[in-house]
Amino acid sequence: MKNAVIILLMFAALLFLVPYLWGAAFPAFGNSSVSQYRAPESFRVFLTENEEIIEISAVDYLIGCLYAQIPPGYHTEALKAQAVAAHTYALRLALNNQNFPQEGIAGADFSNSSVTCQPFFTETEARDYYGIEYEVYYNQIREAAEYGASRAIVHAFHNNEPIYAVYHGVSAGATNTASYIWGVDFPYLKSVPSDWDRDFAAFVSTNEISTSQMRSRLLDFDPEIIMPLDYARWFSEYNSDSSGYVIEVSTRNTNLSGGDLWRILNLRSAAFEINFIGGVFVATTLGHGHGVGLSQFGADFMARRGHTCDEILDYYFTDVTILSISRG
Repeated sequence: MKNAVIILLMFAALLFLVPYLWGAAFPAFGNSSVSQYRAPESFRVFLTENEEIIEISAVDYLIGCLYAQIPPGYHTEALKAQAVAAHTYALRLALNNQNFPQEGIAGADFSNSSVTCQPFFTETEARDYYGIEYEVYYNQIREAAEYGASRAIVHAFHNNEPIYAVYHGVSAGATNTASYIWGVDFPYLKSVPSDWDRDFAAFVSTNEISTSQMRSRLLDFDPEIIMPLDYARWFSEYNSDSSGYVIEVSTRNTNLSGGDLWRILNLRSAAFEINFIGGVFVATTLGHGHGVGLSQFGADFMARRGHTCDEILDYYFTDVTILSISRG
C-alpha cells in the first residue's frame, strides 16, 4: 500500500523575464493590518539528531530558520518575507500539535525535520555550515528575524489563524497549486505568475535514474503498481499544467500525482518530464522545490525592484491578511 509521507515543504533554497509591466504583473497591495495575533513567548523544538527538546525565542528560532532555508545574501525584504512565512508556518504547526500531538515529540511544538516540519539550524550548525560568513550575514539575518517574529499571515479559511505559509526555492515560471502536491486545495495557495524565476542560473536541471532504481522506488511506494513492459512508455501518459507542474501520471493499474512522483523520486522540482534515453530514465526539471506558495528567488527579484516584504507576501499568498504579533 502507499506509504508516502506528506511533505508540507521542500527544502533549501538555492541559488527575469518580466512578460508585462509591473502594474499588470502585480495587483494592488495593502492587505496588511494593525490588528494583533497573540503568539507564544517561545517555541519548543524537538531536535531529531539528538532527540532533545530546546526552548527558544521566536527571534532566535527564525535566525536558525533563515540560515537553514534561504541564501542569506538575498535582499533584506526577501529575507523578511521568508521570516514571516517561516514564523507563520511555525505558529500553524504549533496550533496543530496542540490538537494532534506528533508521536515522538510530546512536549514540543514541532521538530527541526525538513520532512514533517521545516528546516532549522542551531547556532552551532549554522556556524559550521557558513564558517566566517555566519558573522558577515548575521546583522541582516537578525533584522529579518525580528521583523518576522512580529508578523503572522492569516486567512479566513483557518478562522483567521496562521496559514500553512509554505515556500520553495524557485518556481517553474508560475507558482504551483497545493492540490497537485498534497491532494488538498487551500484558497490562499493559488498559482500566480512568477516568470522572473526563469532567470535563475540553474532553472533547467537534469538527472539520471537507473531502471533498477526506478522500479525499486515505485514498488517501495506501492508494491502493487504495474508498469508497462516497455520502459519508454512508463511516463508517457501524464497530465501537466501550462507551467510544467505534473498533475497526474497514469500507469497500467493506478494513477500517481505529481506530488507523489516528486517525493518518490526525490526530484529537484515538481515541474518535470521523465524520458527513457540510452537505457536510463532522464528527469528534466524546472525551478527548485514543490513550487507552492512563496518563491524565494521571486521574492528577491521583487525586493530588488522596490517591493516591501508585505507586498511580496500579498502577491504570493492569495487574499491573506498580515497581522502584527503580541506575545505571551
